[in-house]
Amino acid sequence: MDRKKILKKTTSVLGSVARWVFLISVGYIALYPIFVMISNSLMTMDDVLDQSVVYVPKTITFENFQTAFERLDFYNSLKSTLLIPILSGMIEVVTCAITAYGFARFNFREKNFLFGLVIATIAVPSTLLMIPQYTGFYNFDPLKIIAMFNKLTGQNLQINFLNTGFTMWLPSLFSVGLRSGVFIFIYRQFFKGLPKEFEEAAYVDGANPLTAFVKVIVPSSTVPIVTVTVFSLVWHWNEYYTTNMFLAESNRPLAVMLKIIAGDTKLANGVRMAGALIFIIPVLTVYLILQRKFIKSIDKVGIVG
Repeated sequence: MDRKKILKKTTSVLGSVARWVFLISVGYIALYPIFVMISNSLMTMDDVLDQSVVYVPKTITFENFQTAFERLDFYNSLKSTLLIPILSGMIEVVTCAITAYGFARFNFREKNFLFGLVIATIAVPSTLLMIPQYTGFYNFDPLKIIAMFNKLTGQNLQINFLNTGFTMWLPSLFSVGLRSGVFIFIYRQFFKGLPKEFEEAAYVDGANPLTAFVKVIVPSSTVPIVTVTVFSLVWHWNEYYTTNMFLAESNRPLAVMLKIIAGDTKLANGVRMAGALIFIIPVLTVYLILQRKFIKSIDKVGIVG
């Protein structure tokens, strides 16, 4: 056999081996924590104390899941999660698209300055805004209108949004919610790459900007919509700090309840692992459903423009 062919074949084999080693290593790093969670959540206390048991339990039990369900107050916590963080995330998917379309397609005064402020919201940690947000929701008074009304009537009216969904719905409605700056940036980059002839053809047919956006731009924007939806669902599902700050015990979502379980040293390790599994299964399910579109979208979004 020719020496060049041998060298080429050897290089190809070594390249394949290197790829497989890399993929197996990455897969191991990604899947190992999940494997440990599953293993520990199925162990009895005897298996935990038995030094001969490492990963495979001698006796499989589902009592840890039952206890985790009860400690999570799963159904009430899931209801709060869907009605407050997840709903606010879905609101952001819509409102951030509208805001980004305005930045991408229309020219107005101080446009670049305002978009710079949007980018700044990405860099500023949300923890720095917690105190003014807390006081603002505790005594909600935009433009001091209620304070003026109090002076005129002599009454002391106060709107307190703490422990309600408005603490997350209102920021999302005005495109300033959790990670809104990232979502606006993703949408804007994509909208700038769309041909303006799309809207111009709609304007010729008598459409206004809103109609052109809804009937022309949105159907052509599956890529950023899928990307933002997946990011929004995951980030809002996992959000702990904001929900713990603004929501009381009656409205605590799953992320807060899981944190409480994780910090309870009286609970068995298997219960905490079972709680973590219960928490991540819905997110993994959604990702498995959307993974094909999401992977295609993430390759394209942010590149155009």
